[in-house]
Amino acid sequence: MGALDALARMRSGGQLSLPRAGRALDSAVPVLPACVVVEAAAHAYDDRLVLKGVTLSIHRGEIYGLIGANGAGKTTLMKAICGRMSLTSGTVRVDGGDPARDASARRRIGFVPQDIAIYPHLTVSENLQVFARLAGVPRSEVKRVVADTIERAGLGQYTRQLTRMLSGGYRRRVNICASILHDPVLLVLDEPTVGIDIDARAAIHGMLDDMRRRGTAILLTTHDLEQAEEMCDRVGFLAGGLLVREGKPEVLLHQAYGEDRELVATLRSPPDQSGRAFLQQIGFLATKSPITWFGHGPLEGSDAATLGRQIAEAGMVVSEIRIRRPDLGSLFLEIVGEEGRA
Repeated sequence: MGALDALARMRSGGQLSLPRAGRALDSAVPVLPACVVVEAAAHAYDDRLVLKGVTLSIHRGEIYGLIGANGAGKTTLMKAICGRMSLTSGTVRVDGGDPARDASARRRIGFVPQDIAIYPHLTVSENLQVFARLAGVPRSEVKRVVADTIERAGLGQYTRQLTRMLSGGYRRRVNICASILHDPVLLVLDEPTVGIDIDARAAIHGMLDDMRRRGTAILLTTHDLEQAEEMCDRVGFLAGGLLVREGKPEVLLHQAYGEDRELVATLRSPPDQSGRAFLQQIGFLATKSPITWFGHGPLEGSDAATLGRQIAEAGMVVSEIRIRRPDLGSLFLEIVGEEGRA
């Protein structure tokens, strides 16, 4: 099958990705019970409907990644789950209670905002002592709880360090610690690793994995799709206020792409209107970068070489063309495209 024939299949169902090693291709739900249950969640701001009947559940000992473009409804859904707003219709239950109306249900939730929210003029230990008292930890337990949390986060050598002197990655760890001192059943994180280096990201992954093993339900929103694929037991894609895809990352990728490969073409300069039309005709989708396009199909190295020549013959200069396995970023671009067409 030639390159054009292969890519012509891309938009009509030819699809790819191999399962990742060590993870079974099944869609069985976790064995632990659901901690978060959202039923038909809908919400409107004035006349604008931002959630259109979202239903999902998150289980104890599970990391659930909520993915979507800006404006898809992620922030509204997250606020509803945390009890910071009431829905127009539908229900949210956390550990059986309605967090919008039940203070005890809200106390079972830990929330980590995207912006770091700790006291810069206090030490790590002082910060956590303050947040422990605010979270309702009994005075007699504060010292022990703070010490245990610092040890779990690997912050022992920074106990007496002013937080304003810490790197961004360590401040984020302290921020997470401040939200788990009361041992919540649900931890909600908004972009937990934005703006930090790879070592800090790995440390935060370790913290969240430890909490998962302890049975905490974790909901995170992220634009880091590599992180979501690596960490999350399940992900849900929000588009236009609807939950359009949900499942284990490897299962979703296998369903979407089968055994196909993804072809990525990087051009020296953005294509003109006729060049864009040609790329779209043969099945490519634009990415955020104006010079990078991708598509998928039953491709081999010879197909990539042929396609490179055909793109060049259409008047575009190809800097690089390569074949790879599709990932959640590929699926995200597909879904954003579907939302745009809708």
